[in-house]
Amino acid sequence: MSTALTALAAFADGPLLGVRPADLALAATAGPLAVAGAAKLVTAPEKLSWPIRSGILAAPHGPRLVGAAELAATGAVLLLPVRWAAAVALLAYVALAAVAVSARGQKCACFGLARLAAVGRAHIGANAAAAVLAAAVLILSDAAAGAKPLPRAAATAVAAALTLIALLAADRRRASDAANTPPCAQHVSTVRLYVADDCPSCRSLKHLLAAVEPERLAAVSMITVAKEAELPGVMHGLGVPCAIGLDDAGEPVCAPASGIGAVKALIDGITLASVQAAGRAR
Repeated sequence: MSTALTALAAFADGPLLGVRPADLALAATAGPLAVAGAAKLVTAPEKLSWPIRSGILAAPHGPRLVGAAELAATGAVLLLPVRWAAAVALLAYVALAAVAVSARGQKCACFGLARLAAVGRAHIGANAAAAVLAAAVLILSDAAAGAKPLPRAAATAVAAALTLIALLAADRRRASDAANTPPCAQHVSTVRLYVADDCPSCRSLKHLLAAVEPERLAAVSMITVAKEAELPGVMHGLGVPCAIGLDDAGEPVCAPASGIGAVKALIDGITLASVQAAGRAR
């Protein structure tokens, strides 16, 4: 066993195309941290569906603090000796994985305004995998391995670029899916709406609904989702605000709507009792 570990440690500290594998592994953890931190700092906090609702990390200051911490961690991973850099990356991703577990089912604000799926197994798994990678570097690397900021920074830039490309592709795909989702053509009698406290998008939606006619608003059943709770049934995996249309019997019709625009369109499509009465009178 000790011989195998020694061989792995030698590989981790040996050069690969001029860059140590340990530095490549650290760059793989630093790239996403850099993109996530920068995204949070350049995005206005009120535009984020921030999942942390209490304490020092709650909005509006929370996104800025977390973004600054992620960028600081990125800098430490770039500049510190291998084992110290790995320790910083390990702590960062263990913390992010813990936050992902506590925020399951809520809208992901990991990368600013990027339209990602609600926090779920993929987010938790990605953070856990990065933590395992950092732990492997911490355990297998030579304690005397020093910092090599320039090759590590170059590899981090590549990792950040790949992260950004993947984010843009995912964001474009979700935007396309939302744009191509046909409006609900079936009869919608009522709408079950899911919101959460301290959710900026939910507050914006409530402001829009204040101008809706009382009869339509009375057909909306608003449910406040408790912190860390997962949405039920077909709503699972969506972030708030989201809604489902129901027929006269209270059975779901059409696909769930997620986001301010889609939810507002669903509510606008409710068939009002007065409209039905007018139709029967004709």
